[in-house]
Amino acid sequence: MKICTYHICMLVSIAFLLCAPPENVRVLIKMMDKQEKYFSEELVSQFSTDDDRRLEVIRYTAVDSIESELEKYPGKIALIKVPFEKSWSLVQRGKIMPLHSFLGPEAIREFNDTYLFTFLGRQHNIQFFIPRKYETRIMVYRKSKVKHAATLWRTFRDTISECVKHCNGKGLPASYVLEENPNLWDYFDILVVGWIWARMEYNGITKPRIAHRGKMYSGTSHRIIDRVFQCNGTDRNVITMQGEPVVDAFYWEAIYAASGIYNPRMWVEEWSGTDIWQGFAGDEVFLSFMTQLDCFNIHGTGQDGLEGFLADPDDMGVATMPAGCSFALAQNGEVLWKGRKTITTGGWWWAIPADAPDPHISYKLARFITGKEHQVQGCSRFGMIPVRKDVRNEMDSLFEAKWMKEIYDISYEQMVYNKSTVVPQHSRFHEISKIYLDAWSYIIVNRNWSEDRNMPNRTYIQKVIEIKYIPLLRRYKQG
Repeated sequence: MKICTYHICMLVSIAFLLCAPPENVRVLIKMMDKQEKYFSEELVSQFSTDDDRRLEVIRYTAVDSIESELEKYPGKIALIKVPFEKSWSLVQRGKIMPLHSFLGPEAIREFNDTYLFTFLGRQHNIQFFIPRKYETRIMVYRKSKVKHAATLWRTFRDTISECVKHCNGKGLPASYVLEENPNLWDYFDILVVGWIWARMEYNGITKPRIAHRGKMYSGTSHRIIDRVFQCNGTDRNVITMQGEPVVDAFYWEAIYAASGIYNPRMWVEEWSGTDIWQGFAGDEVFLSFMTQLDCFNIHGTGQDGLEGFLADPDDMGVATMPAGCSFALAQNGEVLWKGRKTITTGGWWWAIPADAPDPHISYKLARFITGKEHQVQGCSRFGMIPVRKDVRNEMDSLFEAKWMKEIYDISYEQMVYNKSTVVPQHSRFHEISKIYLDAWSYIIVNRNWSEDRNMPNRTYIQKVIEIKYIPLLRRYKQG
């Protein structure tokens, strides 16, 4: 009787297991509200598995909480949305499953044939990440105001050059010309148009009209770090805060601030991207350096709450970043050195956790999310640089709006300039970027760029960095 009862219990248990609903397919994400609504309600709701598993979206609030979130759901997360800056630290900690561990050579070849810039998610020839979106900053400006400056610069050339001479002893470069095409600009061109705009009256008001983020967060520190790369800097320069490129990055920021081309509201009110969008609306900003999502918000799409901030959206122009160069001039009156347009490429990946319950389902979901139809939807609504080659090749037919194609064409051109440049893969990069913020606030905002806080002095800035900030960075060893 006992044996019979035991067998009956075993059969019931097995039947229960066989009939029990399968585990949910869980995705860990961090998105803006409108994007999350689209992702949860319109996109992944269409995904299905052979055994009809339910897809569950779990939100995390801070990028530093990814590991703790994974620990809450051991072996139960199928896919994670990972920002570039956290990607390799997760790999180093063994949290990410490499694609080759479950995909064969042919599938890997097909993956590389499908997506753009996959090398950015590869280390030691091993692919860890699936592209979700790429992001890089580009120059955004009011076309009408650039055109106006282009008609005036010759009138003001000598006056501007004399102002510059007080700082570098020579003035503008001997062969200086303000090109009508902003894609050809360098740092001196930003100085010239900014000087003109700051001294001309628009709608009865005279004020500086160039701005970038000034909030004490990563969006601001990335602008300064980008400038290091534009001044021919390397990862090591950024991580150690040592070398001429770092000094030149802060020196140019000081020159711009001291010459009165930066709208001071950007640091007084600690502007974020949203504030700059509004600045474009109110003639507070004529030029800035923004991401693709910023561009979509400024221009407007007419859906998802993106109504735009310009009275005339066609007045928004975009260009690749201005090239770095020396502020000091050689004996022949030309720049001592030429820099680059290179800045960092960022964005987000899809990654499969090392303990994912079924990597094949995880991969199937990632491929579904980044499928051509969904990619076009996401890119046309939320300003995501397309990550698929077929979408890139068919942009003329897939995106009807000319302004949208222009943003993506310029963004791809900028990414080509960037090559493999990303934020340094250092385990303490978050802390390092905070030191850059503190240095920017102390040197630029509080005008500690010279003894008299009037005319920027490069040697003085260099000493401030060496004495006040480099010692702080020595505590961080490469992780």
